[in-house]
Amino acid sequence: MPSPRKPLPVWSLLTLHGTRSLVSGLRVRILVGLIGFGYALGAMVVGGMLYFPAHTLRTGWFFYIYPSGPGASWTYPAILAGGPSFQVVLPLVSGILMTLSAAGVGLGMSLAVLLGARLIRNRNAGLLGPTAVGSVAGLTPAMIALVTLGACCSTTAAATAGIALAAQSTGTSTAAVLANAWYLGVFQVVVIYVALIAQEQLLSVYGFLLGSPPLGLPKVRPGNAMPRQLGWRGAGSAVLRVALVAAGLTWSLSMFVGWFTTPPGRASASAWFGWVVLHQVPGILAVLVALFPAGTLAFWEKLPGAPSRLAIRGILITAGLALLTWMPASMSRAGAVALGNEVLGFLSLPASWGAIVPPAIGPVGISLRWAFQFVLLGVVAVAMGIAPEASLKPLLRSSAVGPRTVAYGVAREPVPMPSESG
Repeated sequence: MPSPRKPLPVWSLLTLHGTRSLVSGLRVRILVGLIGFGYALGAMVVGGMLYFPAHTLRTGWFFYIYPSGPGASWTYPAILAGGPSFQVVLPLVSGILMTLSAAGVGLGMSLAVLLGARLIRNRNAGLLGPTAVGSVAGLTPAMIALVTLGACCSTTAAATAGIALAAQSTGTSTAAVLANAWYLGVFQVVVIYVALIAQEQLLSVYGFLLGSPPLGLPKVRPGNAMPRQLGWRGAGSAVLRVALVAAGLTWSLSMFVGWFTTPPGRASASAWFGWVVLHQVPGILAVLVALFPAGTLAFWEKLPGAPSRLAIRGILITAGLALLTWMPASMSRAGAVALGNEVLGFLSLPASWGAIVPPAIGPVGISLRWAFQFVLLGVVAVAMGIAPEASLKPLLRSSAVGPRTVAYGVAREPVPMPSESG
């Protein structure tokens, strides 16, 4: 009988321990470097940071560092270098964000290639049982989609469609994003990192395909069946987790949109209330419970004393109810906007009632914004504040740890493998 399953360590997921251990070989590292370097070159060309003239220029080689200059302050210091065949313009902030994006894309895509190659080899060698092969056939597209999620958003981010997607999902305009290009870089890096964390969770269950035992789970021999099937309820749980990640991530990042017009150092208390309580609390909560449902439950059950639990419950309920209801006109004008404020603005009611005109992202965009970024996040925050254990149970159905498995970091009862349950 396999040992009981334990919750996956959150620190291992955040540091991508399983992914990094699987790409530790020299050949895989070379593949990571080649993919990352190729992505960086493509991003620089598309983004205008790397320029190849049609004809060789009559100029020598040059290298300059500009500590300041015209334009936005975040573009400096900047490097200007090149020669007769090419020129490079590299702002420091954009260079750092592009490097992080390239590293994430190289890591994720290399692991996708490694998984596909190992899966084909194991299947041809007859090392996977019928149940395992059938399960992995459905798993592989999901993993590749998760890996390429960051890459797709990044490689198209310099194009109009990519910028519009980033703008609409965070409630701003394409022109505003173009005028604040640092935000697009941050958006790319965060999306890629979250995609890598999602990939890490898949590896924690199916890592044996690549020769590593699942993290925190009993070792599975290749000839055995895969871990338990999700079923309809598990599939619904997985869809809910994806929706929570998407809504929470974009809602949390939309806080930076307010910084386009209101610098944080000059923001009022109402603006900070909107940024922290209405955006970060429900947004970060949604991402945490979606990516780490077992870890969140274990953390909650380990909290010492009633005062700390009551304080957290109060913050979550306050944030959820505020997001779902209405903010006074003085607060909504400062950026603390709730669902009721946008509904009043949509109905063209007076601003003295707290009405705020919703972003001009079209009827579909507005519907998705209200349904996911206001209603879903608000309901989850209130539910977590009232009954955290019951609220996390549906999310655990698609986790590596079942809903009856976690208690203070120790399994309550083992989840049998399909081969044991007949």
